[in-house]
Amino acid sequence: MVRNCLLMVGMIIFFLFARTIMGDIPVLVNLRSGALVFIGTIVGGSLAFPVHTLQGFFTRLVDSLKPQPKTVEDLINQITVLARLQRVAGLSEMSRKINAVSHPVLRRGFQMILDNYDSPRVEMMLGKEINLYLDQLQTQLNAINRLARLAPVFGFVGTIIGLINVLNHIGNSAQIGQGMATALLTTFYGLLFANFLFLPIAGKFAEHIRREALMLNVIFDGVVAVCDQRPPLEIAHSLKSYAEADFSMPQPQPLKKRHRWNPWGDSTSPQGLAR
Repeated sequence: MVRNCLLMVGMIIFFLFARTIMGDIPVLVNLRSGALVFIGTIVGGSLAFPVHTLQGFFTRLVDSLKPQPKTVEDLINQITVLARLQRVAGLSEMSRKINAVSHPVLRRGFQMILDNYDSPRVEMMLGKEINLYLDQLQTQLNAINRLARLAPVFGFVGTIIGLINVLNHIGNSAQIGQGMATALLTTFYGLLFANFLFLPIAGKFAEHIRREALMLNVIFDGVVAVCDQRPPLEIAHSLKSYAEADFSMPQPQPLKKRHRWNPWGDSTSPQGLAR
């Protein structure tokens, strides 16, 4: 909430200064220049990455912008309840409750326990699934970062096209000033799209990946602990360190216990599964 308010205040201050400098805001509005930069950037990104990667990114971005109903504490409570059901009521009762689990990775992890997989096999299969999921998210983040780099490039391309058009009409002095202004507008739009659209979206999505990595660490540790038939209270205490993690940090600090997945660096695992 505070971040969104600061963003709105910053945009208002920016446009006020722009109006003071330029004197006339409509001078900065040119739909053809903006369309050239934006469409060129999207087409260039589509050529660099598969279309389904960009589609998956926008789908996950919409999900990340929605209010998150589940927190790390809720996830730990779900794992603790299912672990208690396994010890008290057995696998049959846990199988009836597993459909109510919201997180798909957690649901598949407990399904492995219901299928009587041993602990090493659960670690191997669940770790592989988590790594593939995070690799997909990282690919989508690379796609939006590529768009942020392409936007200024297409802005300069539009400027070059505009300058060529000005030189073709060099004999008409009345069109030189207007043509130069239009040519430079594409550079302006390229920088505007890169710094006020694509880079903020990339930052938002990177925060979404960081949160997903933390949740997946909780799921991995919790499922393996339940598979090892550890007491529910012990599981809750061992996972409490994740709930106490500082969410304001841009990169999660390595935890002492079973921290395997970090989307910004290598992590180690006893089985060598994690990156």
